[in-house]
Amino acid sequence: MAKSKIGYLLLDLPGAHEIEKGLSTECEVIESLINNRGSGSRVKRIRIASIEGFGERSFNSNEVQFVHLACHANGNDIGFFQGGMAWRKVAERIRQYLRPLKAGSQRVMVFSCCHSAEGFVETKTEFAEYFSGAYYFCNEEVDFSTAITTWAMFYLVKRIKKPHRAIVADINRFFDRKILVFREYKR
Repeated sequence: MAKSKIGYLLLDLPGAHEIEKGLSTECEVIESLINNRGSGSRVKRIRIASIEGFGERSFNSNEVQFVHLACHANGNDIGFFQGGMAWRKVAERIRQYLRPLKAGSQRVMVFSCCHSAEGFVETKTEFAEYFSGAYYFCNEEVDFSTAITTWAMFYLVKRIKKPHRAIVADINRFFDRKILVFREYKR
């Protein structure tokens, strides 16, 4: 029987400075890392620059096991060039890309932004039928170098069935402090 390939949905919400300076975004680096591994994984990166553009894509799949949200955020919302979107509205928009999980299936949400713990708390009810668990940073502020180092380590070793807490422990041990958390969604 052929081994099914892992599906990744990378939601790339760059800041104005990333666009203006032509900087590589977190999701571009992650996409390159996954594709260069040669595992044949399916990767879909969607760049979203405006509130109006978020969720207006035809992409919809139940073959996604990881959704990675890279954005700028505060405790109440994520930021766009012209305004913000409340975390619960973000959850509604992300769900438009997915189908609810089937019994026994796993799908993981990855919050990569400042205030990602608040993002997890604010979206957990909306995501309970769509995700089995989530990774997020425990610190309110996260700089780009910490985020990209964390996710490079994560995507080099993570498989959907590999123990989540073991990977978190390895990454936290590397940084010699607790920076990453994994929590399950309760259905």
